[in-house]
Amino acid sequence: MRRFLTAVLVGVSLLGASACADDTPGPASSPSAAAAPAPSGSTAATAVCAEFDKVFNGKARTDLTTAIGGVLKARAGTDAAKTQAAETKLREALTALETQITGVGAVAADPAVKAAFDQVAANVRQTATDLAFLDGVTKISELEAKLTPALLSWIMPLARICP
Repeated sequence: MRRFLTAVLVGVSLLGASACADDTPGPASSPSAAAAPAPSGSTAATAVCAEFDKVFNGKARTDLTTAIGGVLKARAGTDAAKTQAAETKLREALTALETQITGVGAVAADPAVKAAFDQVAANVRQTATDLAFLDGVTKISELEAKLTPALLSWIMPLARICP
């Protein structure tokens, strides 16, 4: 859990670089391409938590920070279509993360662990639906105050399960 919280804070700091990136489109990726990693074979809570760390500290975090930076950059401009497209990309990144979390939790043997992962996935899904965690945020300097509580609310169901 500590590694995850550290990753959250590092991710927030990486947003500065993402938001300042150019508008050159990168390779297209779809949420379906972000399948859950193959479980390591163990269904113990520690193994499932380790898989969750791999998911969040990998491509999912990069995609999420890039998408959030894209939304902030688009909102700084006046083109509503670009803003809408950036928000769509963010929703896709959040949906991909939700899918990965669901896949990781599905292999858990303990129903309580499985339920905690289902709740985390539901928390991410809600964030993707409303993007309220970005309301009023127009600058990177304003982001940490909004993003950190949102990310912490996602993972709170795992606080007792993942060390």
